[in-house]
Amino acid sequence: MLKAAVSGSFHRHLTAITSAVQELAALSVRVLSPADPRIVAHQGEFLFVASDRVRSVRLVQDRHLDSIRAADFVWLVCPDGYVGQSASMEVGFAAAAGVPVFATRAPSDLTLREYVTIVPTLSDALRRVAASPRPRRPEGVLIDPHVSVEEAHHILERIEAALTCANGFSDPAPRVYRDLADLRTTVGLLPCVQ
Repeated sequence: MLKAAVSGSFHRHLTAITSAVQELAALSVRVLSPADPRIVAHQGEFLFVASDRVRSVRLVQDRHLDSIRAADFVWLVCPDGYVGQSASMEVGFAAAAGVPVFATRAPSDLTLREYVTIVPTLSDALRRVAASPRPRRPEGVLIDPHVSVEEAHHILERIEAALTCANGFSDPAPRVYRDLADLRTTVGLLPCVQ
């Protein structure tokens, strides 16, 4: 299943963002962020949506950036060419992470245009992504902390079992190091020296 993140101005294009999330879901694409773009709260100009589990601007934005990093592509909603400051940062982040950005309309900003591929429809973007898949990246704990924590717990149980069960026939080190690598991937930790 392809994964996407959707970016755009919630203040100017919320209806189009909501439509894009729904269309992606109908096309069997998992939308990592925003999964549910209904506005539920705000802090100053920052709008929180229903899928934001916390009310911290920094944590919500970090989660969205992690979603971009883990996504197969970003769908940029800018029907009139306007891309706000936050969405501009997200396009730059996607470019730095090597995540393709697609839209049906070019951004008004000349620099942003260089980082956005214009396609006639969302389906065309999906075909392009499917034709040139990128390596899978871990989603990380900020995207879905409950799933990540549960998976990390299972991995830690395997490590504990390997370290505490005396099996005189095999060395537990290879298994423990594989599990540690899985744990780092699951929670997005930096590699340690082995």
